[in-house]
Amino acid sequence: MFLSQLWLTNFRNYETAQLVFDEGITLITGDNGNGKTNLLEAIAWFSKGKSFRGSPNEALILQNKEKAILRAEILQNKRKTMLEVELNNFGRNQLQINGKKVNKKKELQEKIKTTIFGPDDLSLIKGSPTERRNYLDELLFDLHTKNQLIKTNFEKCLKQRNTLLKQAKGKITVEIETTLNVWDEKFAESGEKLAEERINLLEKLKPEIENTLKKFTKNQDSVSFEYEKLWEKGQLFEALQSERQTDIRRGTTTIGPHRDEIGIKVNNLLSRNHSSQGEQRSLALGLRLAGHEIVKRTTGSEPVVLLDDVFSELDDTRCQILIDLLPKKQAVLTTTGKLPTGVKPDYKYHVVEGIIKSSE
Repeated sequence: MFLSQLWLTNFRNYETAQLVFDEGITLITGDNGNGKTNLLEAIAWFSKGKSFRGSPNEALILQNKEKAILRAEILQNKRKTMLEVELNNFGRNQLQINGKKVNKKKELQEKIKTTIFGPDDLSLIKGSPTERRNYLDELLFDLHTKNQLIKTNFEKCLKQRNTLLKQAKGKITVEIETTLNVWDEKFAESGEKLAEERINLLEKLKPEIENTLKKFTKNQDSVSFEYEKLWEKGQLFEALQSERQTDIRRGTTTIGPHRDEIGIKVNNLLSRNHSSQGEQRSLALGLRLAGHEIVKRTTGSEPVVLLDDVFSELDDTRCQILIDLLPKKQAVLTTTGKLPTGVKPDYKYHVVEGIIKSSE
């Protein structure tokens, strides 16, 4: 599978745009603020069902326009598939595959996968536990769309339980307690499933990340990963019961998968506190590369690699190692400067204020 063409109408700063891709490397150049990342964001929308930058619809639609249209042509075994998304300021987004309306984003997501590398990836190591949880959850979605339902069910239970805790206003009544018991059972069931999927995925990722990091550090560093939760397997319901008074007092759920952490250590020291920035960048790259490999191996479809000005954040040595480690299939990369030695694009585009030109 690879992306062969992309069309945009009223997306971000593009009134209209069309790009042709090959199975190799496509390079997009241009100064900052001209719209390079917007093109990667459009490609990724089909695989993520949302902006990978966390932007709402209104930020994706060209100013003073009511809707934006994204179309992508996918080729697999010489068979073409057309994906289309209509993003609306008012009302629901409209999705189509080969001209036929579909109701769920996961139907688009099953057609194309992407692996995104960006300057903000450092937050996977230095950022809050939310960043690391989201990394695992997004990988789970890429592996199988059923995992989205697991996460959605858990989030519904969390929302309902927190609403009930706020309504209690610090006091528990018979009615509140009876309803809490119901939600605790549902919360525990969905939470156990989500945590189990995360833990299983982390076990698969460990050897991939370790192998990648050894190449960045020339076998000098050891890395370890641990899924940290505040309850024992199969005992989330009991843990909720024991924390009930605390939850009532605070008006929120204080234990569960939404509070879990992924501890990353290098040479037995917590990376976010003790590793150098270069080491942290190597770890972040390792997480992305490992995730890519797991998705390819599990789904049988290699994701399109999207690199958003990544090389500018790396020293020459890490640039060369990343080039050597990158998958040899389709990649789309942006840059404001010179490319490292060894990167040979098949297509080149230059962007100036939302206008795309072929570049030789």
